[in-house]
Amino acid sequence: MVTKFGQTGTQVQTQTQTLTPQQLLVSQLTEMPVEALYERVDQELKENATLERDTLDDSDFGDVNDSPDTSEDGDTSYDLTADYSSPDDVPDNINGNSRHNAAETVVGETLSFYDQLEEQIGFFHLSEHEEELIRYLIGSLDDDGLLRVSLQQIQDELEVYHNISTSQDELLRMLTILQNFEPAGIGARSLQECLLLQVRHSADHDSPLKRLLERVLTEQFTNLMQNRWDRIQHALHLKDDEVSRLQHEVHRLNPRPGSSMGEALGKNLQQITPDFIVDTDPYGQLTLTLNNGRVPPLRVSEGDIQFLRSFEGRDAKTLSRMERDGITYLRDRVEKAQSFIDALQQRRQTLTLTMQTIIRMQRAFFESGDETTLHPMTLEDVARQTGLHLSTISRVSNSKWVQTPYGIYRLRWFFTSAAKLGDDEVSIRRIKAALQEVVDNEDKSQPLTDDALAHELQKRGFDVARRTVAKYRVAMGIPVAKMRKRRDH
Repeated sequence: MVTKFGQTGTQVQTQTQTLTPQQLLVSQLTEMPVEALYERVDQELKENATLERDTLDDSDFGDVNDSPDTSEDGDTSYDLTADYSSPDDVPDNINGNSRHNAAETVVGETLSFYDQLEEQIGFFHLSEHEEELIRYLIGSLDDDGLLRVSLQQIQDELEVYHNISTSQDELLRMLTILQNFEPAGIGARSLQECLLLQVRHSADHDSPLKRLLERVLTEQFTNLMQNRWDRIQHALHLKDDEVSRLQHEVHRLNPRPGSSMGEALGKNLQQITPDFIVDTDPYGQLTLTLNNGRVPPLRVSEGDIQFLRSFEGRDAKTLSRMERDGITYLRDRVEKAQSFIDALQQRRQTLTLTMQTIIRMQRAFFESGDETTLHPMTLEDVARQTGLHLSTISRVSNSKWVQTPYGIYRLRWFFTSAAKLGDDEVSIRRIKAALQEVVDNEDKSQPLTDDALAHELQKRGFDVARRTVAKYRVAMGIPVAKMRKRRDH
């Protein structure tokens, strides 16, 4: 589907507190990248014979160039308390075998676990001091993504070794923000907190099943660690089927969220499928294509619909029990098929609206490919512009890729925090680009110290301190001055 972009956009209000089954389905499909979506559609086709591939209609979910109607101004209209100290201590009933924890396939990317977390800092409105604290918290995580050191120890280290003044309350506030990063469970201080974070951050966190699971994790954690489900069942007055469903949900939780991120590092240089394609038409206008990959157009079986219609108006008393049961069963399948098609359409609208907004806010980059033109942009900014819930923008941004004439980028790459250029705010990437330019052009016989680099950037209008320059230099992999001299001479 192709959409031309003007200077205006459409806002949609879709915020809710408790998710209905349909809203949960939409949330799950929206989070999926295109290849995972194809697998889900294929599974749905196998499980529900009433849902069919629509070989005669490619207007809904066809190939890459499938497009909705587009108005002249660029708006798009649609037709429709315990812990573990080693891996051996983790109970067998908690092993993290969940689709949601699968490693992400990337293209030529070697970001470490810590780099992937630091990328998400720009999703939030934070001061430079707050960013320093979160980066230190990230650096204090173990390989499983858990925080094993106390906030008191971190406070002492910051003040003694880094001359950074803070308090435990402030660190706790920053840790709470970090615990909203992906994947869920990052920054937890215990196994119990790690699992609770995953439950509370799930799309259906307010469902009866997840509320019951939260009770198990808070009230029966010791029994859970000992795999004593008989005691849990008795204490919480659970039915057998509830125990079975809870065991399945526990099995999906990941006790080592950091490890699941690290697994992606060994799977680089593989092909990925972009979810969006941004290009320019022959007239130089930006276009957006929502890539549906191998996902086929779908329809509800016309034969099943006609069969149900043949019983309309008939007195139920004239029907046999077998006929009534068959009608009830078939009507349920038809409703599920239509709900799935509707959810796919809602996914399409949500992804399109989100990407439209990102393009509008970062138009200069999509027109030039110059990353220094990126504007400061956070999740809250996009949520406010689209009217979508913050969690929706987070899920879309963390799992999608966009192909541009300048390369393929994770959607979250476009989110960047702000810095000062005189009285204006600019993207951190613009400062980093300026820093790289200064280093490239320095006299290699007398490379610039961090103080000198800060002075050069200040002359260009960037309000940065020496400590900030040092932080950016390290993040960019630029050695200290004497190492740059030694390398080149």
